[in-house]
Amino acid sequence: MSPRQAFLTFVFYFWFLATSCQLVAYYVPWVSGTREPGRLLGRVPLLKRLGRHTAETRLGDLKGELTGRLDPQEELDVLVAKPLVDQVHAHATWAQLSRIFIAAPGILACVGLALVVTPSTWRTWPLWSIGTYLAFILISTLLTCIDIWAVRNADPAGAVSDMAVRVLESFTTHADKAPSKSTTAAWQSQMVERLCGVLLRRAHRESAGAVPGSRLAMAQSTASAVRALRHRSSIVHGFSATDEERTVQERELWLLICSILRYSSRVRADVTDFRVVDGERLADVPDTVPDATALPSPKARVLVPLLFFCALVAVAVGLGATGAAGEMTTPIVAALALAATPFAHRFGVTVIDSFVDPLTSLPVEEFDTPRPLPESVRQAA
Repeated sequence: MSPRQAFLTFVFYFWFLATSCQLVAYYVPWVSGTREPGRLLGRVPLLKRLGRHTAETRLGDLKGELTGRLDPQEELDVLVAKPLVDQVHAHATWAQLSRIFIAAPGILACVGLALVVTPSTWRTWPLWSIGTYLAFILISTLLTCIDIWAVRNADPAGAVSDMAVRVLESFTTHADKAPSKSTTAAWQSQMVERLCGVLLRRAHRESAGAVPGSRLAMAQSTASAVRALRHRSSIVHGFSATDEERTVQERELWLLICSILRYSSRVRADVTDFRVVDGERLADVPDTVPDATALPSPKARVLVPLLFFCALVAVAVGLGATGAAGEMTTPIVAALALAATPFAHRFGVTVIDSFVDPLTSLPVEEFDTPRPLPESVRQAA
């Protein structure tokens, strides 16, 4: 057996054993809906402090930036409360480490394939073997997507807290860190829309199985909070508002997010109602708020880079199998891969999540307006 074949054999067995252990470890939490980041490893004495100081510093800096801008100051106490620190720590540290851990076998398979199958050896390798290692990469990617969806499904309140903190940071500690291809206003508006999406998802997940009255109450409260967020954001980033109006609405937006954080960071054992925000933070919000800018279908946004990746693989295999490009095969494939980088950066590993979780693009009106009961249900009642 040549060294290259021995290396690929090692990659094969490593991927098989590592992925099998991952399925055994994650299957029950995925299926039972208990997949919370750091639920087990976060309790190990030697590991529980991993990334904890970073989360505490991050929230402390955020509170320091907001101190003096908001009144009453009691609204800011939630930023340094232990439940919120736990949620931010879990999603910023343990969720990210889990994704790296799940994707690692597929990454190794990709690196091994790139190191072993050189342009001069394309024609000597059977296509089925190349397809096998590409399947390893795809399976690891899909498992990562499933884990992202499982975390959002099992811990929607933590997802709300994590996104709400990111929104506050976009106005304060990270206000100067907007993406290079976007303005600060567009970036902040996008963050607010993401918070609206996770709020809707949380209302759908947490009220599942509750009595209809409780589900409707949480849906209406969530829809009101989403309207308030969009209303405040539209004035803060609007062209017709004066500087004084922007300052007032920015302050109200921060207070609204702090109120959302207070309810989303509650310990599960202490949750006795379906409230998502204080009613006083929803004052002066009109009943009709302009919808967010229409976005492309999630399926379309996923299929475009997926088809591009399939085309890239087909071109690489075709050039290698036919030898048409000769020694230029590697530069051509590398150039195509660089062209695909913006797609990977923008869409990430959200294939499964975009198909199974359509709630992020659900209009507020559909969540806020009770649907009429079917005729059979009315007769039975």
